[in-house]
Amino acid sequence: MLVKNESVKMLSDGPVRTKEIGTEMAGDLRPGDIVYLYGELGSGKTVFVKGICSGLGVDEEVTSPSFVIATEYRGTLKVSHIDLYRLDGVQVAALPLDEYLPDDGVTVIEWADRLESVGKGIVIHITITSETSRELTIEDLRD
Repeated sequence: MLVKNESVKMLSDGPVRTKEIGTEMAGDLRPGDIVYLYGELGSGKTVFVKGICSGLGVDEEVTSPSFVIATEYRGTLKVSHIDLYRLDGVQVAALPLDEYLPDDGVTVIEWADRLESVGKGIVIHITITSETSRELTIEDLRD
């Protein structure tokens, strides 16, 4: 699914397909990867994270960590799920994000546009194209 240094566009006709795309992408993830998610409110970022977690064997319910900022899940790889929605730039800059980047797992960051900059990783833009449809643009910027 991922092509290094190229953008791949995928279409989703609803939440079930968005989750499936996340599940499929999980097979391409490796320890230390960071996934940066962009998209407006209601675009399906958390649904996509649920798919990643499902693909990595997480059995527990995956929810948006908006009020707790970060949640960690255990599957075949550890998943650190960070949601920056409720934070402004100063608060994000003060976060010890390095503590949430497991070497033995993957980190998924929702609302990545709140970060001052992003490093190497997988960048995903989810665009609402209709009430149920989404376009996902996936770019693999890993080494």
